[in-house]
Amino acid sequence: MTREGRWFVVLIGMLLIAVSAYAQVQTPSQMSSTQEQVQTSSQTVAPPEVKPNTSAPMIVVFYEDGCPHCVTMEGLLDELLAGHEEVPVARYEINAPGSSALLWKLSAHYGIVATQVPVIFVGDQAIVGAGRAQEINLRTAVGDCIQLGCPSPLDYVEGGKAVLKDILIVGAFVGLFIALLILQGL
Repeated sequence: MTREGRWFVVLIGMLLIAVSAYAQVQTPSQMSSTQEQVQTSSQTVAPPEVKPNTSAPMIVVFYEDGCPHCVTMEGLLDELLAGHEEVPVARYEINAPGSSALLWKLSAHYGIVATQVPVIFVGDQAIVGAGRAQEINLRTAVGDCIQLGCPSPLDYVEGGKAVLKDILIVGAFVGLFIALLILQGL
């Protein structure tokens, strides 16, 4: 193998590692306006109160008919919301027209890769899949949303707003792809 061929293999390997690491980290896209209390030497700062928009859902669920994991997480969500009927929830069947496009827009904003269902957006949190870790994350996110209030995930995609962060991420991947094409030509 030539020297350029080895560099190409190394670059492809690094790209695959970076993409898989990015896909594995399910983190909120931004710091929410409801921050934890900060203890300083002179004062304690309380978190600001968030007034939820009652017409917009604070929880958005993407599911698929016949999905056992979706049923499990929906049951947990219903349990967590018992007695809190004021918390609006929007449910989208992934195969319904327009649902996939909405899921992709939300996924891009939250910086996640939605490779499986269910996908649940609670305020500034995204929970993908089902399992013990996802159940704990859902309990925490719903509890925080009920106690402190949270923004509607749909606020991030209404009106087709382009987020600078998303544009930069796409630009970085396009630039990396072009660089790899140039290196391949050497």
